[in-house]
This record gives sequence, C-alpha cells and structure tokens, in this order.
Amino acid sequence: MIPPLMDPTLIDRFFDAYALNPDRLRIPRGPDLPQDMMAEEKLPPPFTRWKIVKSRLARSTFNDWEEEHGFHLPESFRGWFLARHTLSLACGIVRLACSPSNKPFADLDELLEWDEPLIRAKQLFPIGDEALFDAGPLCLDLRVKGGEPPVVFWNAEEETVTAPIFSSFPKLLELTAFAMEGDLKVFGDDAQLAQFLALDSEGAGGPGRPYWAGEDFEGKGGSD
Repeated sequence: MIPPLMDPTLIDRFFDAYALNPDRLRIPRGPDLPQDMMAEEKLPPPFTRWKIVKSRLARSTFNDWEEEHGFHLPESFRGWFLARHTLSLACGIVRLACSPSNKPFADLDELLEWDEPLIRAKQLFPIGDEALFDAGPLCLDLRVKGGEPPVVFWNAEEETVTAPIFSSFPKLLELTAFAMEGDLKVFGDDAQLAQFLALDSEGAGGPGRPYWAGEDFEGKGGSD
C-alpha cells in the first residue's frame, strides 16, 4: 500500500529545529556566498551568519534536473528540497545536501560523482553523507518499489549497502528534528534514544537499531 503524502508541517519542523542552534547558521566568509542568504548579524572573521530562506527554485526546474540525471524521486524529498535554500545541513546525526540560492544543485551534483555501482546504475540516490562514522553517502534506496524508499548508506569501506537506518525520508526528517530539538542528547540519554528509536519501528528502531547503538562500527571509532 502506498503511504499517504508527507505532513507538510514536518518540513517546517525540520528547518525550525535546525535553526535552534546558531552555530549551524555560520559559515566561513567567501566570494561565492549568495547575498540574499546573508544575515545582518556580524560575526568575527572568518565566519559570517547565514539564514534559511524560502526557495525560489521552480518545480519544473527540479523536474528537468531529474530527467537530465535519469532519476524519479519521491515527492517527500522533492517537496523538502524545494521548500528552502540552505548553505549547510550538518544535523549531527546526518549531513544532508544543501541548496544555495545561487547554485541549488551543486551539492546533489557533487554527491552523484560517487563512483559506486548502485549509484551509477541509478538504484541508489545520494542525498547527503553518513555523519557518525564518515562511512559513505547517505542514499534513498530506489530498488524498493511501491512506496517511500528507505534511507540507507553505501559503506565505502565494506562496499556494501546497509540495512535501512530510516524507513523513509519523512521518518528521517521526523527523527532528525527530534534529535536536534533535544540538542542531540539521543547519544547520551538512554530514555531519549529509546524515544528516538520508537518513532521509526520499521527503520531506526528495527533493522537500523544496530547502527544507532554503535554495534555496526564497534572498535572502529567515530568521526564526530
């Protein structure tokens, strides 16, 4: 059965949660930063403050980009990507592709340069990077048909696709918002981790549980 469309308030919740930590809205100064995304607040060099703004990217432009690259993406991801312009989306538990107003597809284009067989075959679509262990690209698993594709990552060291760490992109947004709203305490608070996993019994709290418990990378250390 095809699931219902994503609750549109989830997109707002995600971006509101991201902005809760002002450190996420700072970036090194540079000539390529879009001026319409620069905040008035001044920061000591080398940083400047940026702001999340409403996207001006047309749906038709996104559709043309999909057609050019040979993908047909779920409406949940398309709607999220078209909602805001961003300069960075390092969310603590995931790093997602951003969409600068002057170069909205730059991140996605760079992610598609991963020279991995399932990405080349257009069966995995990279939407960001695995953040806890820098293991490889975070992807929508387009091999799954008939509904929302799960979110996995390509483990570049093992050259394997992981079990779903989120059951869908909407669940990624929900759980990531939950984690950011709680100041990422899911990593140090057993009660919050239990709540986090319970939000996605078919992904993070199911086949993805060993990943979130750190069991998939025991003895290998993390990067964050």
